[in-house]
This record gives sequence, C-alpha cells and structure tokens, in this order.
Amino acid sequence: MFPISYLTRRDLSIAAEELGVSVAVIQAVSKIEARSSGFIKGTDLPQILFEGHKFSQFTNGRFDAEYSHISHKSWDKSKYKGGRGEYDRLIEAITVNNNDPIPALMSTSWGMFQIMGFNHKSAGFSSVIDLVNAISLGEQSHLVAFISFIKSLGLSDELQSKDWAEFAKAYNGASYKKNKYDLKLASAFSKALVKAREEIEDDTFQLERGDAVALQIALNVYTEAALVPDGWIGPKTITAIKNFQKHQSLEPTGKIDHTLLKLLELDHSAYLLEI
Repeated sequence: MFPISYLTRRDLSIAAEELGVSVAVIQAVSKIEARSSGFIKGTDLPQILFEGHKFSQFTNGRFDAEYSHISHKSWDKSKYKGGRGEYDRLIEAITVNNNDPIPALMSTSWGMFQIMGFNHKSAGFSSVIDLVNAISLGEQSHLVAFISFIKSLGLSDELQSKDWAEFAKAYNGASYKKNKYDLKLASAFSKALVKAREEIEDDTFQLERGDAVALQIALNVYTEAALVPDGWIGPKTITAIKNFQKHQSLEPTGKIDHTLLKLLELDHSAYLLEI
C-alpha cells in the first residue's frame, strides 16, 4: 500500500478562493458525493460507484441480457453494492469485456467528488487511465479534478449563488430531483456553516483528514501514543490528546483547539476557515 495524501484545510481554502466560494460549499459537495472521504475507510481504494447503465451504453448493450446486474439500459439504484462491492462490479465488467478496462472505467464515478470516467477531459486529464491513476494517489488530485470540472462546465456561478438545483442538474444529471440532490446539497451546506460557526464560538476544530494525520504524527512525537496516522479521530486519538493535555497541566477535554495545536507545533492558523 502506497502512502495516500489527504485533504487539508489549507487545500480547501485555496480551492474555495479559486472558485470564488466559501469552504462550506466545497464541503457540502464532498459530503453528498462521497460522504466527505475520497477513499474507502481502511483501504487505499478511492470511493467509486459503477454505473451499469453507462456500461451498457459504452458496450452497445452487448451484456444486458447475461449480465444485467452490471449492464442495464437505465439507471437502477438497486444494482449498487457500495464500498468494496463496487470494485467487484467494476472488475467483473472489465473481465466480461475481454479485459478491456476502458468502457468500465469510463462508466465509473471516481473519488471524493464522484467525477465520471467519461468526463476525464473536463476534469483535466487526457485519458480515463490518467484520471484513475491521479485519483488513486490522493485527495488533492480529487480536488484538482473537481476544480477543473467545475470550470469546464461553467458551474462556478451556480456554486457562488448556491443555486443547488441548477448545480445538481448539471453535475448529477436530469434525475437529480428523484434523488433530491439539490435538497441534500442545501442541507449539507447549512450544516457546514453551523459547524464553522460552532468552531469560532468554542475555539475548537473539526479537522480535515490530512490535518488529522499531522495531529496524530505530532502526538506520536510528543507522547508514547503509538497512533496509526490514518486521519480518523477515534477513541485512541482522543485519549492521546487528553494525556498530552494533562502533561501540559491543561484541562483534559480531548478537544482540538488553538492551544493544543500550538503546543504540538502545528500551524493552527492554517486551520482557520472563513464562513
């Protein structure tokens, strides 16, 4: 397993500035598209969804009869397996097509922002293989592809005005209403704003995964926590934070605040987000 790079708050701030939106807008899209993570937990596998109706389209329906679970004329939510199960479907699609990967890769949505393989050029890549290889390296590539895709489709204005219906229509297709993508995006945006305001009021941070990795590494340096730097803030990380706070004669709250980050020599100013 090669090391994967994860998004940091600084990455989000830079992207938000480039698109002329707040960080909460980007967080909302990632939350709905891939539940805020570009990789399946505990793996080095990017989040994907294999779309059987697209595979049918790219293979002229040759496999619809015998392999209807991976090749069908119209979109069918019931065909999804989710998580690693989507890779089973992807691999089967490649196998039945004489190991030609292109139609299957083109029929799959990739990463934190679920960009379809057939949109690789709009995402800034000359081929779907290049897109997949980049997405596999880390979440920064997911964000770069997202920015390119948004600019290519001219959707910056919709994001800036929070016109979730028009954005969802262009980003998710005409069936967005059936899946209530616009309502889900609006809700996710509102929740992101609430969290941002709570951070300001409580002087605490809910870190991006890349920032959490840096925090875990710092805790390992300053304590004997022996944390796995995976970016997930679980019970072991919270315990390590409390132990460090006790050692520094601080109240062991387990919360991530300016004082904690400063004592761990982490650039807490980079974690600040503008609402």
